[in-house]
Amino acid sequence: MPHQGPGFLENQELQLILFGGKGGSGKTTFAAATAIYRAQSNKNKKILAVSTDPAHSLGDSFGVFIGDELIPVNGIENLWGLEINAPKLLEDFKQRHEKAIKKLADRGTYFDQQDIADFFSLSLPGLDEVMAIIEIANILKNGQYDLIILDTAPTGHTINLLALPEQMEKWIKVFDLMQEKHRYMGTHFTGRRYVKDDADEFIEMMTRDIGRVKNLLMDKKITEFVPVTIPEPMSIYETERLLAVLKDYKISVKSIIANRVIIDEGVDCPSCLSRIREKEKYIREMEGKFALYHLIKMPLLPGEIRGIGALKEFIKILKGHDGNYHTQIDPPLKTGWEKEPVFKPQILAPLNKGREFILFGGKGGVGKTSLAAATALWLAREERSKKVLAFSTDPAHALSDSFGCPIGDKITPIEEVDNLYALEINAAKLLEDFKEEYRDDINEMFDRFLAGGIDVKFDREVMTELISLAPPGLDEIMALDKIIDLRDAREFDLFILDSAATGHLLRFLELPDLIRDWLKTLFKIILKYKGMVRLTKVAENLLKQSKNTRKIQEALTDPLRSEFVAITIPEAMGVLEMERLLSGLSRLKIPCHHIIINMVIPPTDCSFCSFKRNEQQKYVKAIRDNFARYLVSEIPLFSHEIKERERLNDLAAMMYDPVEEVIKSA
Repeated sequence: MPHQGPGFLENQELQLILFGGKGGSGKTTFAAATAIYRAQSNKNKKILAVSTDPAHSLGDSFGVFIGDELIPVNGIENLWGLEINAPKLLEDFKQRHEKAIKKLADRGTYFDQQDIADFFSLSLPGLDEVMAIIEIANILKNGQYDLIILDTAPTGHTINLLALPEQMEKWIKVFDLMQEKHRYMGTHFTGRRYVKDDADEFIEMMTRDIGRVKNLLMDKKITEFVPVTIPEPMSIYETERLLAVLKDYKISVKSIIANRVIIDEGVDCPSCLSRIREKEKYIREMEGKFALYHLIKMPLLPGEIRGIGALKEFIKILKGHDGNYHTQIDPPLKTGWEKEPVFKPQILAPLNKGREFILFGGKGGVGKTSLAAATALWLAREERSKKVLAFSTDPAHALSDSFGCPIGDKITPIEEVDNLYALEINAAKLLEDFKEEYRDDINEMFDRFLAGGIDVKFDREVMTELISLAPPGLDEIMALDKIIDLRDAREFDLFILDSAATGHLLRFLELPDLIRDWLKTLFKIILKYKGMVRLTKVAENLLKQSKNTRKIQEALTDPLRSEFVAITIPEAMGVLEMERLLSGLSRLKIPCHHIIINMVIPPTDCSFCSFKRNEQQKYVKAIRDNFARYLVSEIPLFSHEIKERERLNDLAAMMYDPVEEVIKSA
């Protein structure tokens, strides 16, 4: 599939190349392959491949272990890898700067030392991810490496990451407000010229670091962002959304990769032909929508791209050459799996014994939204007396696409099923509304009960801005808070959650403890002002939020009320990520008894499909062997998209028909 090679492979001025896109689009593979090519074609330069995705798969792509310390990539002497441990960077940051942070808060507020220690150990919004980007900027500044290739998290969280520098400027503003009181007092009452101390130096350091990150990202000469997409409507929509944000932040985009394009090279397989015809309209859509960019079409390949050797061949295709990979296999392979019995899943009965919450999660691109939507549709039909709500907390919502109707952040009835509703929660808006209400409450109370005075002025500003120090993930907790309110009001009986991709899902599931502690600490700080102002409304709101967060935690860990369904695909990286997910769920005591292996290719005479099926079945067997205590179910790869209710019904019947069926050899 010849094409003009992308500029980012050859541009010697670039110092930072970022790959991003929808989960499952292949961005990690392109990041790893680009790192290998740039290292091998520039022997005199040191190249670093970095992952900031909480669910790291960069090492899986290279086929080597990569952790949170710089490590050489075997076989390539000038290439190193790093999977950034953002929470560890944050802990190191807190330890280094704890003294300055406490000093700032002590000078600027009525807090006591314990208040300060508690509050700032729980706050610092998104600072773990900011630390990751600062680390990358510092590596480039120090000249340790000539080029960094960055594999980012899925689209929704990459967009949040790009917004963090501006969010951190607000965070620095709060510290500066605290220090301003000290500066004012130092000059107003002594009449002396103010002399900077370590607290001022800390603020200036953070200002410089955030400025360096913003300048790096906006420098079109040395930085380029490469979106990776696939010919599917949701992936195209996410790419459009990502491009709009990149434009807003003035981050350079020149090429877009359209991955997994099925090539018609004398194909006679009905399933392949059906997928080719279906994808053609999306290829044309991409050509129109992304006409201003260099659109690189990469073929769907039969084999996995994993390991140094495979990545080297893959890069030949990316450059516009054939490589040793072909889109067709000839002659047809006999896989040895054709007579394997395929059992239809039997999930419905154990899932719906009085449970209120069913959560679907897994790696991006494994089909969790389709499976969640099909489950909601099936349960609504089976349980006519119950009201069912399918909802999404994923920043890149896909429920609308699955149900074939606009949903958005208002509860929307799904036609033809009078007890089924859907909701794509706008978590960011919920958090902004909460912050605005908090600020209004603070200002109202200070206006009503306080006279003028310097202490009042500075404490009002600090108290007003404290809410901007909310810990990461409070927005997502507030999304579930809305669900708890609906549940308590008995508006719905059963909730089906389409969650974010694995790394951010696990962080989200870990949040309730952190959020509750932060809310309680802020509540205690508010009470310190009780003698000065009547902060009843603010306190009540914080108390309600804390109680609802406890309810969320209790619901998610109660096996009688909740069940998590882990979704994977029969590929190495999908299975490895599922292992991490199951380990996290076990640690957090979230009940999970079900694994769905999605997109399993059925037996066929097609050489291409047979090759991929043979490869898949190794992972199917490994999952069944290694996770024998789970109910493992297989869903076949459909020859068409699973969207809109008719096809969702087909998927639901496939999932929940309790009859075993043996698929015979073709």
